[in-house]
Amino acid sequence: MIAAVSTRKALAKLEPGLPASWYHDPAHYRRELEAFWYGRWIAVAREEELPGPGDWRLVRLHDQSILLVRSPEGLKAFHNTCRHRGSVLCTGESGTFPRARITCPYHAWTYDLEGRLVATPRRMETPDFRRKDFPLHAVAAGTWGGFVFVNVDGNAGDLSSAVSALDGRFERYSFDKLRIGKRIVADVKANWKLLCENFSECFHCPPVHPELCRVVSAYREAGAWGLDEAHTVGPQFAPGAQTLTMDGTSRLSPFENLSEEERRTVYIPEMLPPNLFLNVHPDYVNAHMMFPTGPESVRIVYDWLFEPRSLPLAGEDLAHYVALWDITNRQDAGNCEWQQEGLHARAFGHGVYVPQEFDAHRFAQWVREGLDRAQP
Repeated sequence: MIAAVSTRKALAKLEPGLPASWYHDPAHYRRELEAFWYGRWIAVAREEELPGPGDWRLVRLHDQSILLVRSPEGLKAFHNTCRHRGSVLCTGESGTFPRARITCPYHAWTYDLEGRLVATPRRMETPDFRRKDFPLHAVAAGTWGGFVFVNVDGNAGDLSSAVSALDGRFERYSFDKLRIGKRIVADVKANWKLLCENFSECFHCPPVHPELCRVVSAYREAGAWGLDEAHTVGPQFAPGAQTLTMDGTSRLSPFENLSEEERRTVYIPEMLPPNLFLNVHPDYVNAHMMFPTGPESVRIVYDWLFEPRSLPLAGEDLAHYVALWDITNRQDAGNCEWQQEGLHARAFGHGVYVPQEFDAHRFAQWVREGLDRAQP
């Protein structure tokens, strides 16, 4: 979608897309799991989903089940696997651990909220057993802007480095103080990269998103707005637009700490690959967290985030804010599913990026470089 005009530069020629097989081949998918989903920081939840000590939540990155836990010492993440013989520890989606203990449902090995083994009921004693040798396998975890991140292989470096580009840009939006006003979860039958590429371009906007184009008038230029003199005509947004809703009107005050310029900035899109997408407005944020479920499928968690003073929103007011992105997200999912089906054609080796798909090409280069770095 549209980035700041100063950072937008059209491609000088057609550029080749990624190989079609990379969107459905199971062996290649495993390469990408290691390089991107296990090897990088991934946004998996909002902090508000674990408000108090003992609260827990499961998140899944393909075949990795990760247990998020709020302990007195802070947020922790562990593999959802008992150190005894590998049973899962939690079988639901979320809850609160009674007596601040994590107990395996199979043989009742028990851990505290820091992952330390504290009890092994009915185990016959042997001189070589030491509880301290069997803590839960920890997963690197951190938070930024109210989002919980994990890094499965633990080698991604500091989270602060991964999100540094977002810090200055969104500091006054206080993402960490926002709360979920609406959540929609959708399963999409498309490879994760197609969703990233779709978010990165608006060449598709005029035929696919008429509702969005009515408010973001620049999108009627099919991603070419601002790229040359012929495509810098007219305003970016419909006259009087205050935020992104079906009619561009706002029913809430802008976020408290925004500058005057930020209050006037109707829309900023941002992607932190591979899985966090932000649609930022002066009075709410529409955030997507995407999770791979297979070579040709993802689950996407769509959250509408508001300041606590605005919640709960009355039904009519909430619908006012949800409608546009709900329609747009469904349209995008449908497009990606069509593309996923078409990529199986034996004759199709790869697509091409046209000049205004520069950000989709940039993402493809990010994928290629990430895979090259991950090569043994």
